[in-house]
Amino acid sequence: MSSSTLPNLLAALAIPQEFSRFDKLTDEQILARLITWKNGVGTNLTTLRDLLATRHGIQGLPVDEQADIAASVAAFDGPGEWITDDASSLALPILDPLTEPHIPPLVLTRILTHYLKPAFSANPHPRLNLQTGRKLPQPADTQDAYEGQVWKTRIGTGNVLGWCLRNIETSTYESIWHLILPPVMTYLDDFEAPYKLRGVQLVSDLLPRVPPELLKRTGVDGLLFASLSGTFNHLRDPFTPDLIRAAVPTTLHLIDLISPPSPAPLPPTSGFPSQGRTIVNSGSFPANPATRYEHLSTLLGSCLIGTVFLYAYADPEAILAATDMLPLVLVHIGIGAARWLKALIPQLTHALLPQVVPFPTQPLDVDLRLKVSSLRALCTCIETCAPRMYLWKCNIIDATGRAWASAMDIEYEEASSLVLEYKNLLRMTCVKLAEACPSIIQEEYQQLIASDSALFDGLVGRSSSATTDK
Repeated sequence: MSSSTLPNLLAALAIPQEFSRFDKLTDEQILARLITWKNGVGTNLTTLRDLLATRHGIQGLPVDEQADIAASVAAFDGPGEWITDDASSLALPILDPLTEPHIPPLVLTRILTHYLKPAFSANPHPRLNLQTGRKLPQPADTQDAYEGQVWKTRIGTGNVLGWCLRNIETSTYESIWHLILPPVMTYLDDFEAPYKLRGVQLVSDLLPRVPPELLKRTGVDGLLFASLSGTFNHLRDPFTPDLIRAAVPTTLHLIDLISPPSPAPLPPTSGFPSQGRTIVNSGSFPANPATRYEHLSTLLGSCLIGTVFLYAYADPEAILAATDMLPLVLVHIGIGAARWLKALIPQLTHALLPQVVPFPTQPLDVDLRLKVSSLRALCTCIETCAPRMYLWKCNIIDATGRAWASAMDIEYEEASSLVLEYKNLLRMTCVKLAEACPSIIQEEYQQLIASDSALFDGLVGRSSSATTDK
């Protein structure tokens, strides 16, 4: 390839550093220059694509040029203020030949060594051995990890790292672990919420391919879990809802990876229970139910209930995000969630009650979405903790009855589909509760109908037939 054309194209694709503070810029000249550059990216990528076509594709180039191109183009595969829709669609065809099926190890190593490692070397992570990627027994006595932060001026490094993580072959992780992990942990443990959110996304990219044994052997499993748990402390930030929605499924994925659920024994094949039973292992290391339950308990009890619900009560979007994630956690922990029913049931039923004094900053649609989300979580809670619902049936019936009466009186403009879903979920909650506590059909539900049959028949009138049909 021409000695001048490729370097010029790659230089034109270099992302201006001003994009690191794009949302805070007020200088119109700088903004105009950045927008002009952004609009020209599509043309430069098209030129690069056509140039590669004349040279039989990127795979026909030397390793160093493949790495240079991949590092420049991968910056446009992901989120960022510098990315337009056409730039993202143009970047993928250029990168695809390198990911069929995986990035060549030599190209990957060069990207990590010559592009990513220098950006993060000035801020070594204090809990990692940078030569091996293992967790240090004690934090290293280094300078402030947040001082300088040269890597934040290298715009697009997160996208390049994410592209590498999504396309690494599982068997390659051992050899490049010390190059991959430090930048991932630097993002995850940053003090600014946008970078921490990117770190959670990078962990999500890492987990599908990383060998679980590598996480456990290097001690990184506990380090990742502690850092992911710490993301829930970033409250009162515009990125808090996004952090919660990203951190919960990523943490659950990590828990499933490092402490998979215990396999259930197969039914006996003879009259003797000890004969014919086999246990199917879900991994190459034995499952530890205690560790799994401890991690799930931390996520539910400490992170969601003890942090978000307790301290972010004035942020309806954060509460909504945490409530949206509850069903995922409840399904994972199962009947073990009964330990937190004293916190969960009041939290979920309180959201259903009409507000005596409307919250001044809470839009009507957020209030309705929170009610719908609370009912979804409540239905999951009733299913997973059914044996304990007899203790909470009165609280749930009282809240759903009040919510139903309120729903009949209030008109929600421009949210008709959400209102219908809300009413359907109120009915579904009563059906789920009747399945868990059948006696309420002839007792509490009949009392509701007797008090106002025209109002409550639509709420609980069908519960008896629904549970009977099942």
